[in-house]
Amino acid sequence: MHSIKVKDYMTHRAVTFTVQMTVSEATERLLIAHQIGGPVLDEHRHVVGFLSEQDCLERMLEDTYQNESHYKVVDIMRTDVLAIGEEHSVLDLAQTMLTNKPKIYPVVDTNKRLVGVITRSDILRAIDQHHHAIYEEGHRRFV
Repeated sequence: MHSIKVKDYMTHRAVTFTVQMTVSEATERLLIAHQIGGPVLDEHRHVVGFLSEQDCLERMLEDTYQNESHYKVVDIMRTDVLAIGEEHSVLDLAQTMLTNKPKIYPVVDTNKRLVGVITRSDILRAIDQHHHAIYEEGHRRFV
């Protein structure tokens, strides 16, 4: 299972945000992309934060009560982002996901630039495909 790498199952076209984007703009991006969150990037594609649906929901609700929208992504993003490398093991990441909250991990290259994201669904797909491959290989031995 250690040979199954994150780079083989990650999403390459992640929804991303900038620090100066408004929360309304960011929410629209999430809704269009059908994503639950995404990394916030600087001008060099380095991950500087993470924005989730939960973060947007809280601020959009507050904006509704105040009848104004003045928050930017930088105001509400999380800065304690857990990013992983593209060579990271799927099994190791699955173990990490059992104890840590993030449902989406930004995937970075050796220069710490974003190359994609990987979700719990991606991890489940990788493990499921691995199980099917083992079954097929074992089944061929007995046929």
